[in-house]
Amino acid sequence: MIVTLILFLTALLFVGCSSSDDVAGGTSIDKGIVALEKWKVEGVSQKGPFITGSTVNVLELDGNSMLQTGKIFKSSIKSDKGDFSVSGNALVSQYALLEVNGYYRNEVSGKKSSSPLTLNAIVDLSDREKANVNLLTHLEYERVKHLVSDGKSVSEAKAQAEREILSTMAMSESEDAFEDLNIFESGEENAKLLAISILLQGDEDIAEFTERLGKFAMELAQSGSWNDSVTKTTIADWACEREQRNMYGAIRENILKWGIADSLPDFEKYANLFWADNYGLGKCSDANKGDTAQNTNILSKRHGELFVCNNGKWVSVDKKGTNYMGIFGTMTDERDGQTYKTVEIGEQVWMAENLNYNYHTEITQSLCYQNNEENCDKYGRLYTFAAAVDSAGLFSDGGLGCGNTRSTCSNLKESSRGVCPEGWHLPSKKEWEQLFSAVGGEVLAITALRTADGIGTDDYGFNIIKSGAYFDGFNDLEGNHCYTYFWTSTNYDEDINVAYGEGLSYVIFELFDEENSLSAPWFQNSDDYKEAMSVRCVMD
Repeated sequence: MIVTLILFLTALLFVGCSSSDDVAGGTSIDKGIVALEKWKVEGVSQKGPFITGSTVNVLELDGNSMLQTGKIFKSSIKSDKGDFSVSGNALVSQYALLEVNGYYRNEVSGKKSSSPLTLNAIVDLSDREKANVNLLTHLEYERVKHLVSDGKSVSEAKAQAEREILSTMAMSESEDAFEDLNIFESGEENAKLLAISILLQGDEDIAEFTERLGKFAMELAQSGSWNDSVTKTTIADWACEREQRNMYGAIRENILKWGIADSLPDFEKYANLFWADNYGLGKCSDANKGDTAQNTNILSKRHGELFVCNNGKWVSVDKKGTNYMGIFGTMTDERDGQTYKTVEIGEQVWMAENLNYNYHTEITQSLCYQNNEENCDKYGRLYTFAAAVDSAGLFSDGGLGCGNTRSTCSNLKESSRGVCPEGWHLPSKKEWEQLFSAVGGEVLAITALRTADGIGTDDYGFNIIKSGAYFDGFNDLEGNHCYTYFWTSTNYDEDINVAYGEGLSYVIFELFDEENSLSAPWFQNSDDYKEAMSVRCVMD
């Protein structure tokens, strides 16, 4: 009887232990799940950094399913650096979800987001007190939950998700956990984070960016990859354009202006890897310097374009050449963030590219050659007389009210700012003539200032290209006879022999394809306020 009772009690004890510890896929001990009595976590939250007052929540997770239990610990971002600190006690497992919600600083525009964003990170609080929340920790969250439900451990799931995310962005495996990364610190892994954060943001507003991010995360969660070829190609085209037009500098400058760090990791390297992979170009290194490859992505707006491997990155073959041996400067137009090469010739500093600022008012606007936005990227925009002199007075009063009708403008100020960026202005006829004199005269100017294309030599880096114009129709860039036109800030000039009796003067460069057809640049007066031409700005 006593023996039977002992066996019965032993059985009860066994059943009781089993029912409390058994879980799907094994026991809590098997899974390595441990309850935490006290814990603390601190770090930074970044897209760009979340601003002061943004909400930070630590949500308790069930160690087996990674589902939220409902227990929450709340805090907030302490400064515009995105830093936070949260502590508490009594967690059922070491796994928690860090959730940050608030406004963030946009790396591309440099401005604060117009609406809040939420980013997540799964962390193991048993082996760390520091964890950052960023775009990569957010992307891995749903994928980790999916892999854990398939039987993987949290550490295995996180490692796999990290490999898959970087692979789909054409980047190698990270040596650091995503929650250790920081866009303001040096190192290859931090450069990858910043590159992906910039690539996914692009020029999208917060609503479009959030949708893009959500679709990426959900597709990754199910398949371990992101196969949205249309979106990925859109991002690749955006990134390629920034590289080819030297516009990454403006993004870097926007971020550094926040005053959080004095330098940034080399995000450009990984952004370039992404679009080159998307185009099917392959790697570019010293080993294959000089090799050419063609964009084979039929979804790309640059499909078929040739690129050459030069100095470790792919450069469009269509990018015009130069014999200029000096050093280009750069300037960034604060109005839209576009960066332009600049060059010093004689006593003047000129833009070495045509202006591409989109001037638009109710009365007048800038245009793209053949009404094709891609041509604005290639050639700059075309401006009417009114747009060139800033007739609406958006930036200065030097051309206020001028060019809206077929009449001269007696109050037009020569060398006024016009449509040019701050610190620059629309050059006068005399300033163009000063440029010609600095390169040896008008006869030499036609080749010395023209892009190095077998006819021109571009000895000074000025890089005049075929850019078209608008008269009664668009000037043909493809034919043998092409002219490039630039506005001056000089009102109707009576000294110009071939002239109409009113309007603004402009300078004409003849860019025939036959060398013996070339002639020196000449000036002419406009007789039509609807005519649209290029603008080159000169420094004040």
